[in-house]
Amino acid sequence: MNSLITSLCFVAVCAIRLFGGATATADDTKPAWLLPQTRAQAFLKRSETNLFPDFYTAPSLPFVTHPREHIDRFEIGTMSANDAQIILDHHHAQNPAAVFLIRVTGTLRITDAPLSPHGRTCFVFEESSQLVATSNCTATSLLTIQDKGYISITGAIDPRKPRRLPVDALFFGNQAVDVGILIQNSGKIHLDQVSIAGCREDGVRVIGRGVERYDEPVSLTRSVISECQGNGVVVSQSPACIVLDSKITSAGRAAIVLDSPSSVVANTLCEASGAGIVIHSAGALLVRNQVFRNVTGVLLASDSEYSLVYENIIRDNETGIVFDGKEATVGWNTFGNRNEVQVGGSRNILCSNHGVSADAVSGSGVAYFKPPTASNFHDDPVVWRSGSENAKPLIRRQVVIEAGQEEVDTREVNRKLEEERLAHPDAVLVVFMQGAFVNRSQEGLSLPDNTCVILDGKIINRYEAKDADLFELVSMKGKGCNSFSGGQIISDQKVFSAVSGADAKNALLLEGVSIDLHSEHGGVGSNSVNAVSSKKHYGPFVVRGCDIRDPGHRGIWAHVSKRVYALGNVCSAGGFSIDFDAYCFHSAAIFNTVTRNTYHSGIFFEECVKSNTAFANFCEKNPANGICMWTENVQGKTEKNVVACNVIRGDVQMEANRSGLSLGGRAADRTTENNYFFNNRLENLNGRSAILMKKYARDNYVSQSNIGGNDVDIRNWTIKPETNGFHDNSGFHSPDVQ
Repeated sequence: MNSLITSLCFVAVCAIRLFGGATATADDTKPAWLLPQTRAQAFLKRSETNLFPDFYTAPSLPFVTHPREHIDRFEIGTMSANDAQIILDHHHAQNPAAVFLIRVTGTLRITDAPLSPHGRTCFVFEESSQLVATSNCTATSLLTIQDKGYISITGAIDPRKPRRLPVDALFFGNQAVDVGILIQNSGKIHLDQVSIAGCREDGVRVIGRGVERYDEPVSLTRSVISECQGNGVVVSQSPACIVLDSKITSAGRAAIVLDSPSSVVANTLCEASGAGIVIHSAGALLVRNQVFRNVTGVLLASDSEYSLVYENIIRDNETGIVFDGKEATVGWNTFGNRNEVQVGGSRNILCSNHGVSADAVSGSGVAYFKPPTASNFHDDPVVWRSGSENAKPLIRRQVVIEAGQEEVDTREVNRKLEEERLAHPDAVLVVFMQGAFVNRSQEGLSLPDNTCVILDGKIINRYEAKDADLFELVSMKGKGCNSFSGGQIISDQKVFSAVSGADAKNALLLEGVSIDLHSEHGGVGSNSVNAVSSKKHYGPFVVRGCDIRDPGHRGIWAHVSKRVYALGNVCSAGGFSIDFDAYCFHSAAIFNTVTRNTYHSGIFFEECVKSNTAFANFCEKNPANGICMWTENVQGKTEKNVVACNVIRGDVQMEANRSGLSLGGRAADRTTENNYFFNNRLENLNGRSAILMKKYARDNYVSQSNIGGNDVDIRNWTIKPETNGFHDNSGFHSPDVQ
């Protein structure tokens, strides 16, 4: 009885701290989408089909492609598309090297051929303009981009406002053409605020320039696509496709089909279609989407791998999610479907989702993990079920370890946990640690197999490690599953890692923990190395909602590993906060706040990492770089990474911030290339520049940036003499037409 009362009191304390702290720490200067997790979840539940705060911001840059470009501006009114094409061709013939800014003010009628823009063309469609297929149209699309690049199409649609669709769509197929916008063997294409409806097949169809070309992507933002008999959007051979802040509904087959690696779909409504979102490739991020009233909500097809499906609402579908691929991490989503899950594939996991019980996950290929945590103390009997054939669900065994009036040594906790593990080999240990615990040995606190710890109190390290000691204060390397949440981990002595899952393959969650290492780099304090280490970890490794202070060197270290996800953490005053280090693949940093890093970068991609994503992070007041890509010691390329929708902000009171975005390499065999930087916001950076391109940065693509208040916007060292343009990397931004 005493243990039960103690546990109930602990839950009450957690609830008070959780919901009380969320409003107390809110910062109105942060982007609207960067909500504390508790507020974000409440927002998800009440929003219905309204879109959440936009991730995309309209770009602002003094030029479209280069500071010395020539812009040819003209208007097109109501006429046939054939006549409009003659005007486009004439201007291009007169000045083929120009950038063309074309305002469309009337209706273009499509009869026997689509409108086909040349490269380096920016269309701006006024509110009353339209491309519409005539009833006897023989063209196969309304607009075709073939073998071209550097094209933007900007409309006037607001996906948040009702519109009389389909007939008022900007691109209206009139059930007479197959495709609204067809993009073939083309790249560097941006579609914003367009509406497409009434196509016999697909609204947008993209066939890109190859799965290796991360510098040739296509993006779709703030758009509405509806009433197409095929797919709303289908993309293949075009890596890093980004779909944001859009509504795609009433598609005969699927709202979105992506067969392109490292694609991002966020804040998009996919509704009333055969399927909501279908993934056929590696490294997809599906974040805060609403997937409603489809036959299948999300399909992770057999050729998909390393997908992250995070904080989506998947509801009122016949089947919520289908797993056919491998190594997907599906966590913190809200479900509510006729059939929640269809299992399959291999090494997939469902983690901490609302509305999915262990009973819904039977068969092989998908593990089920729902650990009780400080933010979600549930009473579900089943915590873990591995994804192997005929695996039995493991029920919980509750353990309370109270420190009382005196500090308890972590070795005593280890002894107690081992006793419980031996006595209950077929249970998940749910351990409540209450009070103050102290570590006095290199042993640290070690979690056994299938153990979930909730800390109401603190762990204080008093062990003085020698320089040669690789000392880990909390080790989470048990088989099956491990989680640790709540409380404080404190050390003013040196630790190699405060929390480590190195050299393990378990499902690991670190959530809502305050880690304070008192260790500004350079010999001050304990001079610890890492707050969190995932070195050589090869299972889903999630660090979520943690507060990491003064780690000395790295806050979150993703090194020689896959599926490391830093989600909604606050990291401050380290050498650098989040480090994608050598041979880290298929990992992501989302919704983190990183600040006051002392000697390096808020988020660092280094030493030949690839296929990682930094999306919607807030990097503020870092004397060093906000986000940096670099190759120093490892021969090869740091490549195929995506940096999108991050806010990087300096501090006008600081004498110098190094750079907002920095990219480069040490030598010709140590390069940064073939990466994508999309719609990042860079403000008040008064050091080297907002965007710094060093030597051996090549074939990267920078698009739709929002830059303001900086001493220098762009500095490029890749060519001589130094320039403030993008050559020999590529840049393209829609013109500021507001």
